[in-house]
Amino acid sequence: MIELSVILPVHNQADIIEPVYRQIRKTLNKLPISYECLLVENGSADRSQEIVSRLAKTYTATKALTAPLGYGSAVLTGLAKARGTYVCYMPSDGQIDLTVLPKLWNLAKSNRWDMVKVKRITRETTPRLIFSRVLAYLTALLFWIPPWDMNGSPRIVLRSKITQLNLTYKDSFIDIEFAVRAHALGWKITEIPMITLPRYGGESTRSWRTFAEFLKNLWGFRISAGRRYF
Repeated sequence: MIELSVILPVHNQADIIEPVYRQIRKTLNKLPISYECLLVENGSADRSQEIVSRLAKTYTATKALTAPLGYGSAVLTGLAKARGTYVCYMPSDGQIDLTVLPKLWNLAKSNRWDMVKVKRITRETTPRLIFSRVLAYLTALLFWIPPWDMNGSPRIVLRSKITQLNLTYKDSFIDIEFAVRAHALGWKITEIPMITLPRYGGESTRSWRTFAEFLKNLWGFRISAGRRYF
């Protein structure tokens, strides 16, 4: 029986995914659990797909998957293929402080919470930190939910509960959709603090254009939701 499925979206990370993945496996191997890792390449323009395929052949309990472009597309593809009792998804850019994984796992197994996740208390730049806080409070205002770190991952949840959410977004907005739908279902959610680490390499794909798209999606989601979440 697989206890935990870890979904790792991979986009244009040919230069960093191998060392990042080694560190993730090193952390998981210290936990007394059975796990699988799903590396989901999505629309990369570099050699990410080739390297992901090689990693799947090199390491046990590793699968290489392909999804259309988009973080949400990668997450949805991973969720559809996951076999673990619990599922976890998180970025694979090396910015996750992996010491949080044992803490999240212990909380998830306590059965006190429907979802456990991180709250990033630092970001790589001040503008990114400001945007995260603004996004949290805008979402809280529009949907009457707590001001969680909306895009904070890793997050762990029972796989059997995922279908309740009916997730649809193919980009990074899937995290906000996740939070809003989970709150509407009355899920008990908790966060633990995490420091964001420097990237292993490469460049962030986020820009002010990305932030503007987030805001557009947020308002569009609020309009389409109507009164379903209130």
